[in-house]
This record gives sequence, structure tokens and C-alpha cells, in this order.
Amino acid sequence: MKQTELNHQLISQVILQDRKAQYQLFELTKNMIYSLAYRVLNDEDEAHDVLQDTYVEVFQNIQKLSHPEALTAWMKTIAARKAIQRSKKRLQFEPLDQIENSTDDFESWFDAEMLEQAIFGLPDGARAVFVLIAVEGYPHKECAELLGVSESTSKSQYSYAKGLLRARITKLLQA
Repeated sequence: MKQTELNHQLISQVILQDRKAQYQLFELTKNMIYSLAYRVLNDEDEAHDVLQDTYVEVFQNIQKLSHPEALTAWMKTIAARKAIQRSKKRLQFEPLDQIENSTDDFESWFDAEMLEQAIFGLPDGARAVFVLIAVEGYPHKECAELLGVSESTSKSQYSYAKGLLRARITKLLQA
């Protein structure tokens, strides 16, 4: 069975409030949603709350989903918004004039484990931008809208995050 057909069938069952279908959808997507929330928040309890809140919204609004092939992207957007909403109080962005612009090919010289370690040490604002852009694949415009900042702030925070990550990974490599 094709993924789209599975989504159509699964979504149809979830719309009918079929508990087995809801559980199946949860099981298929919970790691993806939790991972996104945890990367943005860097807090297990908050990430679990976002996970729960995301599924409440998904199950309440899934009938509005007009393109089943966009199911996971839609769910990730809900989770990202909820995680960002929870972290708004502590999100701080570095002033543009204090950020060094880097054009190095940063992505070519690190591995996932090193990056994961370094990401959690980033300031909240830079981490949120980095996760949304580099990990989740959001364009700067959408990232900026989600975070309630300008597109240039998104770009500068991304550059700032990469610079901090480069320094931290270099330090890890030397250890």
C-alpha cells in the first residue's frame, strides 16, 4: 500500500475518532514530534507537554487537512509552533551587530553525534533557529514567521549558531 493511501485511510479513521487509528498515528509519528520539540526546548518535560498538546490539536483538527500527503509536515508545524510558544519567554536573540557572518562550508565536517551535543549548548534563540532551518528544513521566511522575528534575524541567528557550533565541535575534536 502506498504511503498516500495509508495516510488517506488512516486519516479517515482518525477523523471518525477511531481510537486504534489515533494510537497508530501516534505510534508512527511520536518520535519525530518529540524530537522536534526537545531540540527546540532542550527540556524533556516541556517536550512531553508539547507532544501531548500537538496530538490534542491534531486529533481535533485533522478533518481540516485537505492534503493527506502533508500530514507529517502539518504535524511538525503544529509541534514547532507549540514548542516555540512555550519557549518564547526565554528565547533571546543576539543583536545583529554582534554576530559575525560566516560563509564557510560548515555542514561538511561534523557528524551527527557531535552536532547533537553541541546544539543543546546553544543559546535558546540560536538553537531554535538552527533546529528549524538545518534540522527541520524550514526556509528562513517561515522560520521567522514561526518565531515572530524578521527574516534577517533568522539568517543572522542561523549564522551565529553555526559559528558557535563550529567552535564547540572544534573543541570536542581537540578533547
